[in-house]
Amino acid sequence: MKIYFYLGIGIIITLIVALLGYGVYLNTRGENEISQRMANHHLPLTGVMAKERQLLPMVELDLVNLYSNDMTDVVALEDGRIVRFFVEKNSNVDVNTPILQLMDENLPLKMRQSDSDIFDAEAQLVKARNSYNRYRQLLEVNAISVERYEEAEAAYKAAQARLANYQAQRDQLMVHESREIIQSPIKGEVLNLYHTVGAYVKAGTAVALVGDFSHLSFNSTLEDIFTRRLYIGREFELTVSDETGMHKSYGANLASGNLGANQVFKAKVEKITPDLGEEASIRQVIWQIDNRVGLLEPGAYSKVRLYSDLPHKCLTVPVEAFINESRKQVAVLDSDNRLAFRRVEAGVTDGKYVEIKSGLAAGDIVITSDTEGIDEGTKIEIIVEDN
Repeated sequence: MKIYFYLGIGIIITLIVALLGYGVYLNTRGENEISQRMANHHLPLTGVMAKERQLLPMVELDLVNLYSNDMTDVVALEDGRIVRFFVEKNSNVDVNTPILQLMDENLPLKMRQSDSDIFDAEAQLVKARNSYNRYRQLLEVNAISVERYEEAEAAYKAAQARLANYQAQRDQLMVHESREIIQSPIKGEVLNLYHTVGAYVKAGTAVALVGDFSHLSFNSTLEDIFTRRLYIGREFELTVSDETGMHKSYGANLASGNLGANQVFKAKVEKITPDLGEEASIRQVIWQIDNRVGLLEPGAYSKVRLYSDLPHKCLTVPVEAFINESRKQVAVLDSDNRLAFRRVEAGVTDGKYVEIKSGLAAGDIVITSDTEGIDEGTKIEIIVEDN
């Protein structure tokens, strides 16, 4: 039995040694192959040829803040209690459309008192006028003194002033009454009603929010290479990234026919500062978006893209040819079939290809595969892909 036991142990040890030896062999073989390849400096990579093509330039803005030039709170001009709404949220209104009605419980009493004061002042004026006319006739025949006449004249003028004062007070009360009907100061959509029927509000309190989101604006700061071909009124196509989503903070209405996240908007240039006639490296551009589909509202949106409709012919390479995010360097195949790094000046892009303004020539082979960890001067094989 011991012989079989030792025999089994021997077989197991032999197998273990054989496996270890085979592993060492494979590892050594792999290292030798890698060493041989690195010694020959021969690595396969993919690349494309730099060539001229027509680009429709695209600018991607990481973050834009949309705002409306026509958006305001509707404010109460008088104290009062809300007794009636003439509109609902999301209603479309014109300038001076009634929004709601307030009631000042003291105003009817003040109106009745004012009417009574006017009636009494009118009676006093009639009496004073009659006395004045009578004394004037008596003065003409020297039946009274001048002093008595002047007293009657003064009383008549005082009665006139008193009536005018009460009438002015009545007019002021009517102004207060007219302000109980609160109207929209602009044309747009009722985005919010801040109170309910029965609420008491003070003068100066916002009672509703009205805005027109059919057109929204935003500002962007662009390098001069992107603004050289701009002009006031020029239109671009604009898209908003799915990452942002079409959030509806105000709950404005959506128009029929909208395409949701696939919607393409029209954006036009409203203003450029400094003017294009002046030298500048960067400029501020104010854009206006046609948002009649109602998908957008004021707020922050990320990854907004502007697409030009005017083609730009230039030398280009694919976006993936750049080895850094600043787009200042590419890897190329040099004349000795070795890897070289080249500094370039990039221009406009359409999102897939980038303009090369300097640093490359048409026909140069740029590397599109990953070159991280590969030293310059390494001998490489290029599989040229069609671009």
